[in-house]
Amino acid sequence: MSTGENLVSPGAITLVVLLLLYVPAVLIFARSLVHRLSSTAIRLSAATLLFQILILVISLEHRPATDYLRWLWDLHEEWNIPATFASMQLALVGGVALTIALFAGLKSVLHRSFWTGIGLVFVFLGLDEYMALHESVPDWETRYIALGAVVVLSTLYVGARAASRERRWYFLLLAGLAISVLGAIVLNAMPRTCDLVGNFRIDGCLQFHVWEESFEFLGIWLVLVAVLGVFSGGTFEPAQRFNRALYSFPAIWILVLLLNSLFPRLEVRAFARPAAVDFESGVSLSGYRLDGGPIQDAGTFRYWLFASASQRDYLGLGYSTHLVDQVSGEPYAHRNRWASLQHGFWLFGPDYVPMYRQWMNFPYDRFDVPVNRALWVVVTLWRKKGDEYLWLPVTASDHQLANERQVILGEMVLRSSAANNVTRPLAVFDKGFSLNPIAIPASARPGDSLEIPVGWSSSVDGREDHVQFLHFIHETNGTWWNHDQPPLGLRLPTRLWYSGLTDSETWRLTLPADLAPGRYAVSTGLYRSSDRMRMPVRDPDGQLLAEARVPLGTIVIEAPDPNEDKT
Repeated sequence: MSTGENLVSPGAITLVVLLLLYVPAVLIFARSLVHRLSSTAIRLSAATLLFQILILVISLEHRPATDYLRWLWDLHEEWNIPATFASMQLALVGGVALTIALFAGLKSVLHRSFWTGIGLVFVFLGLDEYMALHESVPDWETRYIALGAVVVLSTLYVGARAASRERRWYFLLLAGLAISVLGAIVLNAMPRTCDLVGNFRIDGCLQFHVWEESFEFLGIWLVLVAVLGVFSGGTFEPAQRFNRALYSFPAIWILVLLLNSLFPRLEVRAFARPAAVDFESGVSLSGYRLDGGPIQDAGTFRYWLFASASQRDYLGLGYSTHLVDQVSGEPYAHRNRWASLQHGFWLFGPDYVPMYRQWMNFPYDRFDVPVNRALWVVVTLWRKKGDEYLWLPVTASDHQLANERQVILGEMVLRSSAANNVTRPLAVFDKGFSLNPIAIPASARPGDSLEIPVGWSSSVDGREDHVQFLHFIHETNGTWWNHDQPPLGLRLPTRLWYSGLTDSETWRLTLPADLAPGRYAVSTGLYRSSDRMRMPVRDPDGQLLAEARVPLGTIVIEAPDPNEDKT
C-alpha cells in the first residue's frame, strides 16, 4: 500500500452513507413533522420506516446458509421480502392519495383530480415494482420519464395554489421523488468501484445497489409522509373508519400479490398449450404459448412458458431458446434469460411449489433468420452452479426432443414481404391456395433430370399438411408415372402457410429409365397427407376441374437413342 492510503471496507462506507441518509430524515420527521400528523399517520410512518431499516440491516449483516435465504433478503433481487416491501410502500402511497381524493372533503376539482391521479400512478408503480409490467411497454424509459415530469409539474402547480400550511407537504412530496429518482437513475448507473476513492483503498467493491435501494426506500417513505400529512389535515366522517382503512392497505396489498402468484395456474388451463415435460431437479413444464401463433412477422416474437418447481429448486435456473431449421437442424438465433421468480411467494417458504410464468421477448436479426422456412422453437433449461452453467436433462416428455436436454415446444415461420406478380393464376384450390402457371418441357428422354419451377400463393392460413402430385399419363395406352412432394418442399409445409404468402420451389425429378416413349398428359393437384383425400380445385373462371386435377399440358417422351453410349 502506498503512503497516505487507508484501507476501508465497502460495508463501512455503506454504513456511513446510510447514516448520512437516514439520520437527518429521522430528525426532521421527529422535530418538524410528527406533531402535524394524526395518530394513524404517525403509526404508519413509523412502522414503514422501521421496517425498511430492519430490511437494510438484515440485508447487510445477514450471512445466509442457503441460496434461498440469500435471495430472500437480497436488495438486488426481485420478488423477495425487500421487493415486496417496496411494492407495498408505493401502493400505500397510492391508497392514501385515493382516500384523500374520494373522502377528504376536498371542494376543489383541481385538488380532487390531482390526488386521484397521484393515487392511480402510485398504485400502478406498486404493481410494476412487483410484476415488472414495464417489460411489456415499448420504449418504457421515455414513457416513465414523461410520466414523472407530469407528476412533478402537476405537484408544483397544485402546491402553489394550496393553502400556505399545506405547501410543506407538496415540497416534501417533491423532495421524496427527487431522492427516489437519485437512487433509481443516478446510483443505478454508477460504475463498479473496487479500488481507490480519494486517499482510501477499498477492501472489495462498493455496494451501489444497497445505496440505490436505500435512496428509493427513503424517497418513497418521504412521499408517504407527505401524503399522510395531507390526509391528517382532511375532514373525514367518521374518522375511525378511514383510519382502519389505512391500516388495512398493507394487508390488502399482500393479498393482491398472493392472488397474483395464483394466476399462472389459471392461465395455463385457459390460454396455454398443454405440455408435460420433466427436467432434473424437479422442474416441470406444464404449458406454453407463442404470441401470434406459428406465423410471425420478422424482427421479434414473444412466448410464455409455465413451469412448476419448489422455490428452492427454481433459484439459479435459466432458459435458453433457439430457432432451429427443421430440415437442416441449423440454429439461426438464440436467447438466454434467467428464470423469473415472480410467482413464487416467499411467505410460504422454500418448499412451496408455485406455477411460474416465464415471459420472453425474443428479438433477432431478420437478415440472419430466413423467411418462409419451418423453424422449431427449442427450449433448454440450465442452472448456474458457481462459475459453471449446467444443462438440465429431460427425464420425461410428451413433446418431441431434439436431444436429451432440448425440448421442441413449437414451430413457427417468418413471413416474407415478397409480392405476388402473377395477375391470373393457373388454378385456385378450395383451401385458398393458388397455383401459378407451370412451364412443362416439350420433350424429354427416359432417365432425364427435369427442373420444373412451381409457384404458389395463399390467401389463408394453413392448418393441415398437403402433398402435391405430378402425374404423367400416356395418351395411348393409359399407363402413368407420378412424382409426389410437398408443394414448397420440406422447408415450408402447408400447415405453416399464411395469408399473403408468395413463394416458389424448383422441383427436381428424374424420369424412370424404362419410361415408355410417347405423348403424356401432365396434370397436378393436392391431397391431404393424413387421409390422401384430394383437394377440390377450380380454373380461373371458377369452373370445378374433374378429378381435382389441374392440366399442365403435354410432354413427348422420346425413344432412347440406340447409338447413345450406355456406359
